[in-house]
Amino acid sequence: MNPFALSGLLAGLTSLAFGCFVYLKGKNRPLNRLWFVFTASVAVWGFGGMWIALAKTPAEALWAWRLAFACGVLWIPVLFHHFVCVFCGLERTRSLLLYYGLGIVFFPLIFTDLFFPGVRFAFSSFYYSLPGPLFPFFAVWWIGTVVYSHYELLKAHRHASGQKKTQIEYFFLATAIGYFGGSLDYLPIFGIDLYPYGNFAIVLYPIIMTYAIAVYRLMDVTVAMEKGLTYLLLLIIIGGPSCIILLAAQEAYFGTVSYAFSMILLLILAVILMVAHRIKFEAQVAIGRTLFKRRYDMYETLSEFSKALVTILDIRSLTEEIVHTLVNVLDIRAASLYLLDQEKGVYVLSASYGLSPDGGNTPRFRAGDELPHYLACARCILVREELERAAVPGTLHAVLASLRAMGSEVCIPFVNKDRLVGFYSLGPRVGRLIYSEDELSLLTAMAQNAAIALDNAMLYADLKRSQSLMRRTDRLRSLETIAGGFAHEIRNPLTSIKTFIQLIPERKGDKEFIGTFSKVVSDDVARIERLIQEILSYARYMEPKFVQEDLNEIVESCLYFVRINADSKGVRLEKDLAGDLPVVMLDRQQIKQVLLNLFLNAMDAMGDNGGRLIVKTRRLANPTNDAWVQVEVTDTGCGISSSDQDHIFDPFYTTKHESEEREGTGLGLTIVHQIVHEHGGYIEVESELGRGTTFFLNLPGQPFEVRAVPTGMSEP
Repeated sequence: MNPFALSGLLAGLTSLAFGCFVYLKGKNRPLNRLWFVFTASVAVWGFGGMWIALAKTPAEALWAWRLAFACGVLWIPVLFHHFVCVFCGLERTRSLLLYYGLGIVFFPLIFTDLFFPGVRFAFSSFYYSLPGPLFPFFAVWWIGTVVYSHYELLKAHRHASGQKKTQIEYFFLATAIGYFGGSLDYLPIFGIDLYPYGNFAIVLYPIIMTYAIAVYRLMDVTVAMEKGLTYLLLLIIIGGPSCIILLAAQEAYFGTVSYAFSMILLLILAVILMVAHRIKFEAQVAIGRTLFKRRYDMYETLSEFSKALVTILDIRSLTEEIVHTLVNVLDIRAASLYLLDQEKGVYVLSASYGLSPDGGNTPRFRAGDELPHYLACARCILVREELERAAVPGTLHAVLASLRAMGSEVCIPFVNKDRLVGFYSLGPRVGRLIYSEDELSLLTAMAQNAAIALDNAMLYADLKRSQSLMRRTDRLRSLETIAGGFAHEIRNPLTSIKTFIQLIPERKGDKEFIGTFSKVVSDDVARIERLIQEILSYARYMEPKFVQEDLNEIVESCLYFVRINADSKGVRLEKDLAGDLPVVMLDRQQIKQVLLNLFLNAMDAMGDNGGRLIVKTRRLANPTNDAWVQVEVTDTGCGISSSDQDHIFDPFYTTKHESEEREGTGLGLTIVHQIVHEHGGYIEVESELGRGTTFFLNLPGQPFEVRAVPTGMSEP
């Protein structure tokens, strides 16, 4: 094999290896697909060059030249220009159609004497083509297209920055090596007999370009280089000896050697090597689905379940799902899952299956006990049988004792962020089956996702508890204002009751007095009882309970409670309540908390200088004709700056820093936002410094499925 043939073989194999690898890593990406087609055209030229160098007759060599140019060389500049347009985001539809059109025009002409009229024997080695009258125009077009494409890259480089700029620099480096080396093949066609060693430079071209594409984040650059070079090395290692054996076998059995036949066989071998790993994977899947369906279904179920774990945030549902899924998939007789109780520093049973109803055989573990400590340090699955067979040191006897006490055959630790979140004990399997190595590996992978999911669920549970505490705190904060209204509300009924008690000794014989006053006193006592019950309900947080309510009546009630506070600050209350409001499904106490918070904030914004608090209700226009209502709360206070408006619903963000008396916690509007969101509504704000603020509370009339959302998060 002469150097030109070897350079063609290496160029073809390299281009094919990197092109296929890029395509398999991103079949749906236009740049990957274009890169594959482009490298395929380079590979055709490479293998064609090998055929040219090994052709035995002028006729065979001429066909090799024409096929290599028609199927490979012709399309290299066209595909490269298309690649540049996609990479740079250029809209060049017309120019691309023109280039592809010219390629189609040149294609049949290559097989005529206008392009290659014949060949000549050159370099005392192989046949080189002779140029026809059309070939110089083709060469100018070919080189011009490549130059123009790089001009577009140069323009993009001037405006690019960061990674993209570096990529384009790699493209120019690849061009300087690959295109310059490959273009030297034109010289002997025009009679300049410089041996075409430049083909060896083409080998480096796909490697550099793949590196540049990898930097463009179409794939990992290290993986691209490693995989591509691995495929190339495998092809060389296997292809070299295979080529020698193939040639020797042809010589021994047929007395002659066909280089074209040998090249085709080597090309087929290269393609098989490229897809061998994929064929192996598909074959494994097919065999597993047909012959070992139960085991395959188990692996599929555990793999999908492992991915789905992180979507479950309720800790109880998550632990039960983990237990029941593994029990059903692995046919386990008994299982138990322990979670860390951080406050008490113990691991407690969170979910189980197959344990005795009285709770026996379910020990509790302190964080410092031998089993949790060993699991936290080892961070690997414990198999009881392996520990019993091995000569375990004395420190592991306590671990074995714990496993026996739980009836555990396998113990899986859940470790996240260097912390043992919990562990899962698997008992014996049905039919005395053992746990295979593949199953243990799959359980190890699942345990990593389960640890993250459990940690997230525990954090979410803590967050919900914190939200509940914040709401309760905000309710208690509002009770101070409610107490003033409550005192004013019960003063009149208490006066009537006191008067009745004082007069009854003197007028106990007056039946008319007793009857009339008894009814008044009875009504006043009932009124006081209702007020007390309402305050107790308000102070006690409960999940939203949606019932039909008159929103105007709730607004009236809240305004009444803040009236005394408003009078003391010189704030005039104004209301404009629409009479055509639909009945709304809501939680009365929670919406009262929202309104009271907005009213109190409005009065705080106006300070002791007085002002106007305007409350309006209206039916909200909706394109879908659904029943929506809106409450508008406007004050004439200090207003909110535009920078603060983006954060007023964030937890612990407050603008009340003027004095200790008016300093806020930054939780009130956060809780307002959360309650409104749980009702399926939304809240908006308009404000201008020095001119006041308006809040728009929008609520749907239909019941809404309650869903917990982390405090401070906005609805999408």
